[in-house]
Amino acid sequence: MWRSLLFMPVLEERFLAKAAERGADAIVLDLEASIAAARKDEARAVLAPAVERLHAAGQDVLVRINMPWRPALKDLEYAVRPGVAALALPGCASAAQVVAVDACIGELEAERNLPRGGIRLVPLIESARGVRDADGILRASDRIAAVGFGIEDYLADMAARPSIELQTMTGLAVAEAARAAGVVPLIVPETLGNLEDLDAFEAAAERGRRMGSEGGFAAHPGQVERLNRVFTPSGEEVAAAERIVVAAREAERAGLGVVRLGDGFIDGPIIVRAERLLDRARRYGKPPPP
Repeated sequence: MWRSLLFMPVLEERFLAKAAERGADAIVLDLEASIAAARKDEARAVLAPAVERLHAAGQDVLVRINMPWRPALKDLEYAVRPGVAALALPGCASAAQVVAVDACIGELEAERNLPRGGIRLVPLIESARGVRDADGILRASDRIAAVGFGIEDYLADMAARPSIELQTMTGLAVAEAARAAGVVPLIVPETLGNLEDLDAFEAAAERGRRMGSEGGFAAHPGQVERLNRVFTPSGEEVAAAERIVVAAREAERAGLGVVRLGDGFIDGPIIVRAERLLDRARRYGKPPPP
């Protein structure tokens, strides 16, 4: 999966030219929030070459489409194409929306000889209704690979003031629904709009990781660097996890039901967490120590 997903306005050539150099695990080509209503068709027209350029550079590409319905259908005609890994669905508020988008993608994949199910979905939960219905939304399609949480829109919908407590509590609710549905949470409980206080953004990413998030979205390359640092296991974490896994293997070979490590004991859940951390470390180019 992705530690960092950088939103990129598809009409901004000066940004696209350097997109693959920003260090993000994925670029999210935006047809929605950053594109004025009068320029939507212009954005759709330039989507294909932007996807091809980034894909050729080895970059994972997502497309954030408009929702719902008529603009979404227009966007899908352009966005279901080779080189697109997933579609981000903003303001996703019901399972019915996911089911309808899934069906449209399936028709287009069949018409265009694309692999069935090859284009994944990343719903963006951005409203009170979306949070309340997150469980149904995230179980609505096998295409769903991950979920994001849009703080700004959620706070506006709630008529609420930003607060660490509210953002963390609600982010945790979405992350819990994601794990229950077998979906990866990509949640940083902080606004993307504060581009000056990167330390606050990094602290929010740390809170996200503690609640089980594996990455997050960025609106600026500076945020990408912070996301990659937070969501890449550190050398100390990798070494500690490797000690746990080695101890578990030795206990298994010895036929022991109890795994001892140092002056204490470790049980199954701790071993599972260690194995998952090592999997992430390998994925991001940090092999465990020998």
